[in-house]
Amino acid sequence: MEDGGTGGLRGNAPGLGGFFERGSLVSVYARTGNDLQGYVCEADGRGLLLDVRDPSGDPGDYEFLPWSSIERVSIEA
Repeated sequence: MEDGGTGGLRGNAPGLGGFFERGSLVSVYARTGNDLQGYVCEADGRGLLLDVRDPSGDPGDYEFLPWSSIERVSIEA
């Protein structure tokens, strides 16, 4: 695998541990239709606990999402 050009993994790509690290800003797309953005409080075998932010960035509630309800998680770069 090459380190440069358009192929290969970017040097700043997060690992799974860093992806769900406490304090990481993520966007979560859930099967329930609830799309959320917030900071990871904790992630374990049961699911993901978020400190949810509204679109302006103001704090909202804490939201627990079981893994079975999550379709996709994107990390904010």
